[in-house]
Amino acid sequence: MTMTSDTNSNKDTDRIPNPRLPAHCPGCAAALKVTRLDCTECDTAVIGGFHLPPLARLAPEDQAFVLCFLQTGGNLKDMAERYGVSYPTLRNRLDDLVEHLASLAADQPGEDLGEASNF
Repeated sequence: MTMTSDTNSNKDTDRIPNPRLPAHCPGCAAALKVTRLDCTECDTAVIGGFHLPPLARLAPEDQAFVLCFLQTGGNLKDMAERYGVSYPTLRNRLDDLVEHLASLAADQPGEDLGEASNF
């Protein structure tokens, strides 16, 4: 998509469709944190230093994997068919992803992946 400098451009139509939230600095690859949240209705702004949750810090392909896991109800056999890989291959990828999520949560003091009792 090309951006124009036309002063009559509408910002909503100039946006890149479905932008991804960056999790790492494009300059040095350090983790990014959210510093401002704006309300779309009343223009209230919350300013501070907020870390992205572990799922948001995953690579896009890992986020898609988690989404597929949820869409299949955690059925690894169905996921293996969708990805065209064997069950053990898919199981290994899931185990690696769980380990990676745990390490992302451990990187943020006071953050965990949640307890089952928090439903």
